[in-house]
Amino acid sequence: MITQDSIQFGTTTINYDVVYSDRKKNATLSVYPLKLVEVSVPTNLDQEHIQKLVKRKAHWVMKQILWFDEIVQTDCSKEYVNGESYVYLGRQYRLKIIKNHEKPQAKLMGKYLTVRFPENTPQNKEKNVIKAAIWKWYREQADKKIEEAIKIYSNKLGIQQPKYNIKNQYKRWGSCTKNNILNFNLRISMAPISLLQYAVAHEICHVQHKDHSNQFWKLLQAIMPDYEQRKDRLRKEGTQYVL
Repeated sequence: MITQDSIQFGTTTINYDVVYSDRKKNATLSVYPLKLVEVSVPTNLDQEHIQKLVKRKAHWVMKQILWFDEIVQTDCSKEYVNGESYVYLGRQYRLKIIKNHEKPQAKLMGKYLTVRFPENTPQNKEKNVIKAAIWKWYREQADKKIEEAIKIYSNKLGIQQPKYNIKNQYKRWGSCTKNNILNFNLRISMAPISLLQYAVAHEICHVQHKDHSNQFWKLLQAIMPDYEQRKDRLRKEGTQYVL
């Protein structure tokens, strides 16, 4: 069963679908392209608890919606059509678009990056839906791979794992703030894993050395002896990683 509800977050009304399922044990909240917010819940969960969940996650929901808006407005070189080539971890995949009843979602299936979305989507919005689903997928993959690499190289340095963000940025693969929060370009998930690991190791070393001094490069070499080859390869190949 599916019902609709809404909450007020400041001056913004957040509308959302509630999907009840006998198989659900815990409530989960998802945000899809076209600003569709969905809460999947067990059948016995009452409206008050559901509203409390959405209110608690309202700030996160708004961040996702704003992120989708940003993606739609971003100028890109891709056409988002069947057969188009996409790179993930250094490998090429062809885009396969499938219209059905499912929520917009991208998924790697064999040699294809498959995007499914509702067949009743207005034609003038199809490209934006496909685009947002693909960018969301890349962001999720970058998040997973970067988290794994941060754990590896934080352990090598013997430091606490720093917090990080995945961003849509063009000029840098990564950066480190004065508060030691790492920022990474979501497109780094297009690069082979060795190059993604270089980007992570590079920024983690900035936790201890904020500049590119000799001490910085010595520290990077200590945890990644072949960093120079990886750095050079990322510089040469990075221009092909576009969305």
